Order: sequence, then C-alpha cells, then structure tokens
Amino acid sequence: MPSIKQDSFGKLSDGREAKIYTLRNVDGNELKITDYGARIVSMRFRNKNFQNTFILKSYPDISGYENDNTTGIVYINDETSGFDKIFWNVEKIIEGLKFSAEVDGKSVEIIYSLSNDDEISVKYKATGIEDISTQLIFSSETLPDSNISVYNEENTKGKIEGENIYSIIDKPAIVEMEVGMFGYDPGCPIDWIDAGLKNAADVVSENAGISMSIFVTQEKLHVTTVDGGFAFRTSETKKSDDGSIKGQTVYFIKNKD
Repeated sequence: MPSIKQDSFGKLSDGREAKIYTLRNVDGNELKITDYGARIVSMRFRNKNFQNTFILKSYPDISGYENDNTTGIVYINDETSGFDKIFWNVEKIIEGLKFSAEVDGKSVEIIYSLSNDDEISVKYKATGIEDISTQLIFSSETLPDSNISVYNEENTKGKIEGENIYSIIDKPAIVEMEVGMFGYDPGCPIDWIDAGLKNAADVVSENAGISMSIFVTQEKLHVTTVDGGFAFRTSETKKSDDGSIKGQTVYFIKNKD
C-alpha cells in the first residue's frame, strides 16, 4: 500500500475548499487525486536520470479544473455529467483510495491505486449507468513525439495524432509477474487478471526515455491529441449479472531500457 497524504487544493469560486490526496510509492513516485470530481490531477515519475518528471497535464490548484471539462475528467455514459462538479466521498483502503458518489440515483465507486512498480490502477463499480471512464491527458512536453502500438485486429502502429477509437482484441493480458518480499503489490495488473484485463496499447517516447503499457477490461480505447498532450479513456465497460458495471484500467509506466 502506498503512503497517503491529504492537503488543501485551494478553493472554488464559490468558496468551497477542495482536497488533494497524494499516493506515494517506495520509489518516491506520486499520484495525486482531488475530491472535486474524483479527478487524477498529477503523476510524478522519476526518470532513469533520477529526475522528477510530471507526465500528466495538470494545474497547480483547483481553480484550473473548475472550468476544464477534459483534464482528469470522469466520463459517465460517454459524456461529462454532474459527477465532475461535485465533491466525492473519500476512503483510505488497502489498495489506495476509494472515491464514491451518487447523483440522481446513479451510484459510482472508483478505486485509485499506485503500485511500487509504478502502475496506476483505476477500478470502477457503478449502478444506474451504462458506462464509465477516467480520462487522463499525458503531457506532450514531458513525453514528446510519442508512438503507439495498439492491440487491435489491425495492429495499429505510429505517432499519436488525431482522434481514434480502437476495438481491443479480447485476449488475456501478458504481464510481468514480479513478486517482492511482501508478495504482489496491491494495484499490480496480475491481481485482477481473472477479471478480464487485456493488453490495449504500448506507448513509447524515445526522447523522454519513458514507455507505458495500458491494460483494460473495457472493449474500446479512445486516443485523442488535445492541447498540451494526448488523452486516453475507455468505453464499453462490461455489465455484471446483477446489472452493475465493473471495470479496470491500468497504466504501467517505466523507464525505457
């Protein structure tokens, strides 16, 4: 379990204060999430030169997010909805942080985790809705000239550009099974491979020397170039027998050899 710290993230225009929660792993890498909209707002990653890099597009405080409907946003039914303008309940759990909220009879839980192997895990559970996803925007300044390889039927490869929706091959994920002295990390993809995780895409920035593997349980991966970077989100989350939807997306970030 990463260490967890809570701080003020500033105030909205109406005076309400937002909190920011920092998950920190043993390498000192950090994932930050705010309770306003349950948005991921920052990921600090130490590169192979032991320099801290910030790989996500972000703002220094909550004021930047108040009128931004793209950065770190939670999509409900393939659109932004009332969930992005409310404060979520936050609970510390063994895996990391659980954010929960209810709007108009729609109930959502999101668990954010950061493993010691630098895997960002996002787990979803919801009722009363058809789909859910958290959009992350990766900084083109930190990860310039990034190339993508997609695990779809066409085996798409090339630079990230434009707006694309990829149908991911329904094949179990191939992951590195690393066991430390304390067993598997909470947040590691292998913990949930039985839930249907599959390889979705690999992203490499040769200039930054950083690579990223994306694992999903959802059917589709959305990749879009935006101002300041490129955005990832998913769609077509699978429905359970009880009518709820459950899913997981994992971003495995590492220094390129």
